[in-house]
Amino acid sequence: MRTQALRLLVPHFEHKMFLTATPHNGYPESFSALLELLDNQRFARSTPPDRKQLNAVMVRRMKSELPAKWDGSPRFPRRVLDPIEVGYTDEERAVHAALREYADLRVERARDNAEKMATEFVLKTLKKRLFSSPAAFLTTLDRHEQSLRQSKRGKSVRRPSLGILKQELDRIGEDYADDTEYDTATTDAVDTASLLFSEPSADELALLKRMREWAEKASGQLDSKVKGLIEWLNIHIRAGKKWGHERVILFTEYRATQKWLTEILAQQGFTKDGRLLTMFGGMDLEEREDVKAAFQAAPEVSPVRILLATDAAAEGLNLQNHCYRLIHYEIPWNPNRLEQRNGRIDRHGQKGFLAPTGERQVFVYHFVGAGYKQRQ
Repeated sequence: MRTQALRLLVPHFEHKMFLTATPHNGYPESFSALLELLDNQRFARSTPPDRKQLNAVMVRRMKSELPAKWDGSPRFPRRVLDPIEVGYTDEERAVHAALREYADLRVERARDNAEKMATEFVLKTLKKRLFSSPAAFLTTLDRHEQSLRQSKRGKSVRRPSLGILKQELDRIGEDYADDTEYDTATTDAVDTASLLFSEPSADELALLKRMREWAEKASGQLDSKVKGLIEWLNIHIRAGKKWGHERVILFTEYRATQKWLTEILAQQGFTKDGRLLTMFGGMDLEEREDVKAAFQAAPEVSPVRILLATDAAAEGLNLQNHCYRLIHYEIPWNPNRLEQRNGRIDRHGQKGFLAPTGERQVFVYHFVGAGYKQRQ
């Protein structure tokens, strides 16, 4: 609708100026479509823009390039990236190795381009979910195995075409404001792709069984990463089992991971007295505004200290009033989505943490394997 409105307005004006905080979402087609609206003589939809022509019409400014304030102080706090080291167990490393082995076997056996594309998508999705949480991994593994069993029933199940598969994968690339719709699109794509798989071998079935057994057990207990998260919270947010004024936003890509984390943090006493709130795509708009208002209110007024959010809360929200810490529970594969998350606190109006040096700082945390520096 916005595109239609712009096309209606553009012919009536000699000059056009587009201002945006996020000019490129990572998809070249949508970027070229914006450029076409700006100047259809220089640019065309779905055609890669000429660099010389692009430089003539686009001005890009990073926060770090903006001049200092009148008193010489930086306009924005310095962003500090801080890893949270996790000592993964042998069992956890083994399930990643099993998934890599399963991926190698499936890719090697792909019969045509359709099965190869389907294989790459399903295995990438399983890897992303495994890096997020056992609960998210288990839901996708369930769908994959169900579709494999369905495809084994024989000729009654119609094998999807490459075109249908591409349509399902295109749906995954869309921006969803509702986590349920995103999960449905992902489930449909996994179902369609798995139907293109050839019948699994004995070795592949053994690997699937091993991964399932681990995921079912791990979903009901604390894995190494969530233990690291709890330890971090007990240092920075609830030191000595006492709540201070510190706040943190914890981002995850998946609703399944968010629900799993909420249950675990509730068991650890982090949800009592309104200390933890959740935000996700598809929640009631009034409730969403209440959560936002509570998190933006001063710590003396509002008890919330932890905001557990999915990526549907990562765009367009001001959450920087009293929070300068953000944790990525997993790293999104799209770097634009990563920056959208960071932008909830690293934005105009952020006062930041005052370091002993007098420098203002904002902190972004992510998980890494213990001893990663020695392996570099």
